Amino acid sequence: MSQLNLMKPTDEKLYKKIDWQMLRRLLGYLRPYRRYIAYALTLAVISSALMPVRPVIFRWAIDDFVVTGNKQGLLGAVMLVFGVLAVSALLQFGLSYLMQWVGQKVLLDIRISVFRHIQQFALKVFDTTPVGRLITRVTNDVEALNELFSSGVVLMISDILLVTWIVGYMFMENWKLALLTILALPLLLTATSIFRKKVRAVYSKIRHEVATMNSFLNEYLTGISTVQLFSLQRAKFNRFDAVNARHRDYQRRSVLYYAVFFPVVEIISALALTVILWYSARNIFSGEMTIGLIVAFAQFVEMFFRPIRDLTEKYNTLQSAMAASERIFALLDDNRRIEDKPNAVEFGGLTDSIEFRNVDFSYDGRKSVLKNVSFTVKKGQTVAIVGATGAGKTSIINLLCRFYEFQGGDILFDGQSIRDFNQDSLRSRIALVLQDVFLFSRSAHENITMGNSQVSEQDVKNAATAIGADDFIERLPEKYNTQIRERGSNLSVGQKQLISFARALAINPDILILDEATSSVDAETEQLIEESIARLLKGRSSIVIAHRLSTVQRADVIIAMHQGEIREIGSHSELLAANGLYAKLYRYQYGISRRTAA
Repeated sequence: MSQLNLMKPTDEKLYKKIDWQMLRRLLGYLRPYRRYIAYALTLAVISSALMPVRPVIFRWAIDDFVVTGNKQGLLGAVMLVFGVLAVSALLQFGLSYLMQWVGQKVLLDIRISVFRHIQQFALKVFDTTPVGRLITRVTNDVEALNELFSSGVVLMISDILLVTWIVGYMFMENWKLALLTILALPLLLTATSIFRKKVRAVYSKIRHEVATMNSFLNEYLTGISTVQLFSLQRAKFNRFDAVNARHRDYQRRSVLYYAVFFPVVEIISALALTVILWYSARNIFSGEMTIGLIVAFAQFVEMFFRPIRDLTEKYNTLQSAMAASERIFALLDDNRRIEDKPNAVEFGGLTDSIEFRNVDFSYDGRKSVLKNVSFTVKKGQTVAIVGATGAGKTSIINLLCRFYEFQGGDILFDGQSIRDFNQDSLRSRIALVLQDVFLFSRSAHENITMGNSQVSEQDVKNAATAIGADDFIERLPEKYNTQIRERGSNLSVGQKQLISFARALAINPDILILDEATSSVDAETEQLIEESIARLLKGRSSIVIAHRLSTVQRADVIIAMHQGEIREIGSHSELLAANGLYAKLYRYQYGISRRTAA
């Protein structure tokens, strides 16, 4: 199992050499589109072969028609040049369109693959990984591969072919001038090497700052109410300004490198052309060289340096893609998920009981959260779990839903280990209602069905009516089709809680879990919910976690926990009579209520 810590910015790794194994893996995403890649390569070969033909036609037109005054021949040469340009333009259009289409298809495949993998992570991953970093993997890092797939691979081959064709044509025209042109190549390669190293370093830092920015924005916007409550806007702004300033400075540095590099390439190109003109000027009068040849080589020089410059940019694109793909593949190779057994069976529903048998659990493998926990929930029974914050109540729920793996003991459904069941089938029989309700930016109807096609409109209506949510939903502008804003901002806390109850009850679960589910609603709404639950829990096993002991007194069994251990089990009256932990908690809450009332 991968122990990758996604908190560590792998953005810092600089590629001095191409990781060919990773590149092969990356290019594997092109396999479904290899037919279109073959078409693109064919277009690239033809296009790169046509481009150096133009200087040859110019040399022929000048020497054979311009010098001799043959207007008819010159017109034919001009038409031929236009024909070559037209065909080249069509080939370039087809090549660009085809590669952009393939590139977007591949990006879609990668993005879906990454998102699907993130969905399968165990919750433990999200406990230790900033959400902003995961968002960066799906957005920025995948987008960094855009140029590689849309124009990088095939056009790199096209540029290499173009340089080869140009060199071949130059040597066919005049080998001496060809050698003079190539003599400028060491200067260009030196400038390119320096530029590549500088840009590689600054791009790595830019990517790291983008990831930091995404993480900060996600955290800041999620907790905006807390920021405003404590008047932290200025402090948060200063922190964001610092991150933004670093990002700006690195971007400026990259602009500077490009601003220096391109003029250097132009100067080297001009030097090569100057040397050619100086050398050929002495040979024109002797008749060894012609004006048409000089014009042709002037065009060859311009053509020769352009693909080399483009190859430098595409090499940087390749390195950027390598860094992005390393982060993407590191995430895809991270198998921190809860796997089903190969022979896992479908959970058909609870028929007898749920049993925690000597369960030990730790989130980090060091500090125990649950210690030797054992209890049984009979079918149709309501069990309440109480205790101070940190006692381990929510951890029991996390294990019951199999969000985490326990280290010791076992959890049994009808005498069979929870690990013997398929996770999806198990969770489909469990409804969980939390204190912090999460609603999606969808309609009220969709927030209740959660995309479950087996939940009919009548099921939604019945659940909402039974729980008391139908009254306020019918008063919404479009009733059940009213769009809920992000995180339910257009609903009250109580209304959001009622929708979460309707969501839970609509699937007709075998097991209902309420984790502080009524702590955020007013007394009237709480009473409505409790009355509805009392009718609907018949025939279901339920587990209720609450700090407010008034909500658990009618439970069949109450479990009092302290520091991850079960201290007491019994009914409300039995635990009060035992005068232990539960009685202490009860008297403490009653005492607060009595003093408040006074």
